[in-house]
Amino acid sequence: MTKKKLFISYSHEDANKVKKFALLLSLHGFDLWMDEKKVSSGDSYTTKILNGIHESDIYLVFLSAASLKSKWVDAEIDFALREKIERKHLIIIPILLENIEIPISLSNIDYLDARFSLQKAAEELEDKFGKEEIEHEEIVVSNMTFTISEETSVQIGPFNEGLTIDDLKEDRRRILSELRKKAYGILMNFVSPSDFDFQSDIPKFTNGLYEETFVKKEGHTSGSICEVISVEATVFNPSMSKVRRLMDERLEVLNINAITFGFSLPLTKGETMSEVGKKCFQKIQEEYIILSYDLSDGAKIEIAEDFYLSLLFSDELMKVKLSTKYNWQFERKMKGFSVFGFIQNLLEQ
Repeated sequence: MTKKKLFISYSHEDANKVKKFALLLSLHGFDLWMDEKKVSSGDSYTTKILNGIHESDIYLVFLSAASLKSKWVDAEIDFALREKIERKHLIIIPILLENIEIPISLSNIDYLDARFSLQKAAEELEDKFGKEEIEHEEIVVSNMTFTISEETSVQIGPFNEGLTIDDLKEDRRRILSELRKKAYGILMNFVSPSDFDFQSDIPKFTNGLYEETFVKKEGHTSGSICEVISVEATVFNPSMSKVRRLMDERLEVLNINAITFGFSLPLTKGETMSEVGKKCFQKIQEEYIILSYDLSDGAKIEIAEDFYLSLLFSDELMKVKLSTKYNWQFERKMKGFSVFGFIQNLLEQ
């Protein structure tokens, strides 16, 4: 069966929810096209978006107070409605994230309700299009997120006379430009050449997602501040041969600071991911000291000096994040460590 191609339209303010939904869909074999609206703008960006909708089988639009205010989402809806009339086979599916009034242009189209459960809404979408969950009898990497970050060299404060907020912004732009290129490069390793658009400076990432964040932090001198710029390249259903080559040969060149794996696990009949998670945490408690815990990354442990692993379970996935105390340590610490061996050990009865 040919994979359905889904274009996902959303507001950046809803990115966390939408990313979780996209992950659920990737587990069932859909090809996903997600855009990052903070990256750029202009004619080339608009062309990429319209081409993405034109090439898709299904157009998903996530409805919230934020998306209804977005000029990009509004333009994408208009184009998708025109495509539906002209091409006939394009399927439009609104997905309700909040208690908002559905736009008149979409009011006569059946929607999926994700206000209370993203999981349930994703399952309804899968059922509607006859997608069967991918069967596997071994641990499978369903997604990977590569994180690259760098701190600005410019710091502003009482002991940094002559430096202004404009200097900080310029340094941020310089760093972001370089990090963005590296994140794009990572994603392009997993994109079919048939999807390349060599005439555009904004790549299209089938089954990939790019995100960027800026966080202010205390500088090296009293009262000063700087920024940490981070970019993330997420790949859904990655080719493991390409992943291994990237990890074996290019971690230091790309300045990768952390890698997060999303694992699909083989479950016995009647077993749930929650039950597997409890067994794994039992082993973690027996062998390691848990340093911290939160709902985003889960339980953090130190598996070697300054080398950390965070473990989290959801209804569908085991999430494993590897990181180091200092960015420059990451490649050295990763050498000789098998995340698959670690997970196998946790799963052994």
